[in-house]
Amino acid sequence: MKRIRKLFTSLSFNIISFILLLLIVFSAIVSAIGLISFTNAFKREYSTTSYHMASTATALINPDKLNYYLENGEDAEYTTSKEYLDRYCDKMNVSLVYIIVVDRSDYGRFVSVFNSVNNEVDNTNYTSWELGYKRDTTNDEYREKYKALYEGNSEYETIYRTKNLKGQNPHLTVMVPVKDSSGEVVGILCLQRPISEIISARRPYLINIVISVIVVSMLTGFMTVTYLRSQFVKPMHKVAKEAERFARENSRGVKLEDISRIQDISNLGKSIDKMEEDMLNYIDNLANVTKEKERIGTELTIATAIQENSIP
Repeated sequence: MKRIRKLFTSLSFNIISFILLLLIVFSAIVSAIGLISFTNAFKREYSTTSYHMASTATALINPDKLNYYLENGEDAEYTTSKEYLDRYCDKMNVSLVYIIVVDRSDYGRFVSVFNSVNNEVDNTNYTSWELGYKRDTTNDEYREKYKALYEGNSEYETIYRTKNLKGQNPHLTVMVPVKDSSGEVVGILCLQRPISEIISARRPYLINIVISVIVVSMLTGFMTVTYLRSQFVKPMHKVAKEAERFARENSRGVKLEDISRIQDISNLGKSIDKMEEDMLNYIDNLANVTKEKERIGTELTIATAIQENSIP
């Protein structure tokens, strides 16, 4: 118990422990910042790539006939476009590619024109919507994005969904406007991709950054500890030991000058040497004065005795 208490109260243990604790905290902060930065950068790149994929998919259909399909049903061109979208959905490894026409009165409802499903991508169980399938807009976020696309305020919109998925996996949905030959927005193409790639990409990155930070922290900690032990801890230990020895023995010991390259500690060692020298000189002078007083006292005693014996 005494050894443990002595260890925890020692200067070297406290300094080294504090430095290691700071390095651990620093490593955790750097890892977190690096992971967040990487994730955000990857999400931006993922979103941009998905936008280009969705924009390419708009070339597979005839935008001038979206309303025609809703009013008159399928024809040969519709069937061909649907086949193209189905193949594109499979080749691009995306879960959904669908085109909708939104009610522009309040953007609260839409009707499906095309809907291609690939449930093998992320083990999903989506059901393909038929031509003319109607439903309400999912939430206000979708409503605002539909409005921005129809009014030309945005080139594309992105939504990440990770909660309230009703059994489906987290995914990304990119929406691009579908414009007819006159440049008017007549619908919206939505492309949905699973974000498992982001999670998979983060894992090796996190492992690499954690290993790198740990290695760098260990090397930094080792060099820092080595330097502090040689230039601070050991010199201070020598100063403490020398002061303790001098208080016990009152004798000359080892010189403490130039015990460290740290100026303050070096000055402390020189001060201890000067204190010992001054103290020993004082003790020597005090001893000489005491001896002189004793000699004078002895001579006075002898003189007094001689004087008393010489008187009849």
